[in-house]
Amino acid sequence: MIITLVSFVVLLVILIFVHELGHFLAAKLLGVGVVRFSLGFPPKLWSKKIGETEYQLAAVPLGGYVSLVGETPGEELPPEDRKRSMSHKPFPVKAAVILAGPFFNLFFAALALWGLTWAVGIQHAAPVLGPLDPESPLALAGLRTDDRVTALDGRPVSYYDELLEAQTEGDGRPVRITADRAGASLEFEVTPVRREGTTLLGDREEYWHFGFSARTVPVLKEVTAGRPADKAGLRAGDLVTAVDGTPASDWTDVVRLIQRRGAPASAAVDSAGNPVPIRIDVLRGSVPLSFTVTPELDPRQGLDGETEFTPVVGISPEAEIIREAVGPVRALGLGALEAFRMAELTVMSVVKLVQHKISSKVMGGPIMIAEIAGKKAREGMADFVWLMCFISVNLAILNLLPLPVLDGGQFLIFLIEAVKRSPISLKAREITQWAGMTCLAALMILVFYNDISRLVTRFTGPPAPSAVESVQGDTPARGE
Repeated sequence: MIITLVSFVVLLVILIFVHELGHFLAAKLLGVGVVRFSLGFPPKLWSKKIGETEYQLAAVPLGGYVSLVGETPGEELPPEDRKRSMSHKPFPVKAAVILAGPFFNLFFAALALWGLTWAVGIQHAAPVLGPLDPESPLALAGLRTDDRVTALDGRPVSYYDELLEAQTEGDGRPVRITADRAGASLEFEVTPVRREGTTLLGDREEYWHFGFSARTVPVLKEVTAGRPADKAGLRAGDLVTAVDGTPASDWTDVVRLIQRRGAPASAAVDSAGNPVPIRIDVLRGSVPLSFTVTPELDPRQGLDGETEFTPVVGISPEAEIIREAVGPVRALGLGALEAFRMAELTVMSVVKLVQHKISSKVMGGPIMIAEIAGKKAREGMADFVWLMCFISVNLAILNLLPLPVLDGGQFLIFLIEAVKRSPISLKAREITQWAGMTCLAALMILVFYNDISRLVTRFTGPPAPSAVESVQGDTPARGE
């Protein structure tokens, strides 16, 4: 709980500081007077005036603001303050000051991702084939599980990512695959087939399919303390060999069997909606052991807003990871590209929400952010920084929405005033501000309602009939 709270506050304070710093520096640079720079909302905890500006820390860390000279239309100002007044500045200055906040959030994300990529490098899965569908192009060409791909069309392969790139960029042409099988180098010609799938945001897409899957031997890397597997006695280093008597040779088998996905499958909950105990067989060194584990039902929300309850036991695999060192120049490009992808995903998500192709139930507020921040902080600093970058990009994009109380709305008002060559009337501005506040309040109510609904659902669980139906999904997770 303490880690979650501290992580949440640290994340918010940093991102709010970055956003408001953008407005502050742009205003100072372009000759706009700054009355107050506040982190947080009242009540005030601390303040200090330096020059014309009061710097303030406030108690509620859910936002901040930069108060500018003359930002209120119609405000009476002494003649000496008019040259530093926001309302008396030309449109380019107003636009630069108002857009600097979102820009700084984007810049911060790109900069932090650059540093993260440079420091940590890129982590890749090994190019070793996992379980193959017997009807997949790879299997039909003669490739097998545990074959290590060493070349594609004569080009050396080092990482699993390169296999996926060949699948997406090959345009359907046959590919010559060189693979190592128990020390022997073999060659295969594989022709992909056309398949239809679903993107991250639920859109249908067609793609060329080889049948690649990453190999993950089901050796446990981590058994989460206090979760069902830990309580039953499973330990890191155990090799899972079977679940409920069905052999498991790969991590995908373990996930499928624990979650009762596909055949053989049975109900994951009893008639009362309680998870059914399962038997997990392992090798600990050379000693075979069996454990009875009662899974927990983990609520997971889909794009349609409906919650599915998935059996989990709190284990994750020891995957073969190859770390690729990255120099500062390449890391800069990769960081900027990742920030762009985050922005693209955020924009598309907003569009899908407006089109009602994604349910508004997926939106989350402070409670959800706090939970995710705490989880990422426990997983490591790299994960926490990545989350901070993602939320920073989200904050930038959402602030550009044309709501009067947001930066995008203020920019739109300045643009209208520049086009009509006169200020918007005070009454019209009041109406737009009222409408913007109403929309923002409705949004805050919605995300708080979603947060509370998730908490209620997590603690109450599903009714028995829906639980039996919901756990029969088809998308396995990496850790169970």
